[in-house]
Amino acid sequence: MKTWFSAVAMAAGEETTAEPNTKVAKEEAQESESKFLGLDLKGSLGKGRHSRYVPPITNPIFNETPFITTEVRPFYFYNRIPNDFVTDGGHAHLWALQLRLAITERLAFIATKDGYADIYFDEVLEDEDGFANIALGFKYAFYSEPETESLFTAGLRYEIPIEDLTASGLELQGNGDGFLNPFLTGTRTFGDLGIQASVGANLALRPSEDTSILHYSLHADYEMLPGFFAMVEFNGYTAIRNGNRSRGVIDQIDGVDVFNFGSEHRDTTAVIGGGLRYRFNDNIQIGLGAETPMTDRDNTILDYRIYFDLVLNL
Repeated sequence: MKTWFSAVAMAAGEETTAEPNTKVAKEEAQESESKFLGLDLKGSLGKGRHSRYVPPITNPIFNETPFITTEVRPFYFYNRIPNDFVTDGGHAHLWALQLRLAITERLAFIATKDGYADIYFDEVLEDEDGFANIALGFKYAFYSEPETESLFTAGLRYEIPIEDLTASGLELQGNGDGFLNPFLTGTRTFGDLGIQASVGANLALRPSEDTSILHYSLHADYEMLPGFFAMVEFNGYTAIRNGNRSRGVIDQIDGVDVFNFGSEHRDTTAVIGGGLRYRFNDNIQIGLGAETPMTDRDNTILDYRIYFDLVLNL
C-alpha cells in the first residue's frame, strides 16, 4: 500500500513540475525568437521590460521616442502653406518611411528622415517634387525603469544632403554639408497618463549656408478606452544660428523640420497639436493627428498639418 501511495505522489509531483517547466520553455523559445544574429530585437519592450509604447504623432522627424524598438513606421502628412507666406499660399505632401532596429535592450539604429515630397506654391516659387534628405544615427537608453515606465535616451543623427528639392534655384533642404542632430528624450507614466519630452539641436555643418535650430517637444497621452489613446502635443523650433543664403523678401522664412532655407533672420515657430492613436495589439498601431502654429504665420511654411501613421514593431 505504501508503495502505491509513493508512486501516486511521484506522478503528481512530476505533473506539478511539468507545467512550470513547459512555461519556462515557452518563454525561452519566445525570447530566442526575438533575437536575430545576436541582436536583441525586442529592445525596451517585452516581458520584464516596458509595455506601454505610445509614440507621438506630430513632429515625427525630430521628436524621437525614447523607446528602443525594432519597427517600420510609414507616415504621411499634408502641409498647408499660409496665405501670408511669401508664396501667397500653397501646400505640400510628404510620404516617408522610418526604420528602427534594436541592437541591444538599450541601443538602437534609427533612420528617421527620408521620403518623397510634392510641393505646390501659389506664387513666386516654382512647384517641385523630389526626395527628402536622409537622416540616420543611433540612440542609447541610459536610464530604464520598467516598474514606472520611465525611460531616458540620448541619440545622435546625421542628415545627409540629397539636394533633390530645388524651387526657382532655391535649395529647399539646405545647401551645405548636412546637419548633426544630438538629442535627449524621456518618458514617464502615471496610471493611464503618459508624458514624453524631447530636446535637440539640428546643427548645420556649413553654418554660412544653412540655419541651425533648437527643437523641443512635449507629448501627453491618455488611455480613454483599452488600446485607444488621446494625445496632446507641443513642438517648437528656434533658430540658434541663422544662415545667410536667403535674403531680401525671403530672409525670415522658416522651413520648420523638413525644409531649411538658410534664412538670415529666421525666428521661432511654436506649434500646438494632437490626435488619436489605437493599438490593435503590442505590435500594430495607427495614429491620426493635426497641428497648427501658435506664433505668427507670415514667415513659416506651416499653416496646419494633418498626419497619418502606421507603427509595426516587434
